[in-house]
Amino acid sequence: MQIFFWELKYTHIEAEEAYVALTLLCDIGGSLGLILGSTVLTLCEFTDFLLVITTAWVKRRASTGVVEQ
Repeated sequence: MQIFFWELKYTHIEAEEAYVALTLLCDIGGSLGLILGSTVLTLCEFTDFLLVITTAWVKRRASTGVVEQ
């Protein structure tokens, strides 16, 4: 009885990390930067809105001559 292989080849399979820790940290930092940037922008716009409303209210009260006692 003779036992033999048809071909003398082999397949080398090597596993690699698909998502490394540095990439994860970079993605988290980018997301946090985007969220914090939009939050700061929203706060600035809200502050601007309040200032515009307050100045309009003060000017309207000054022009009508209403004085609180």
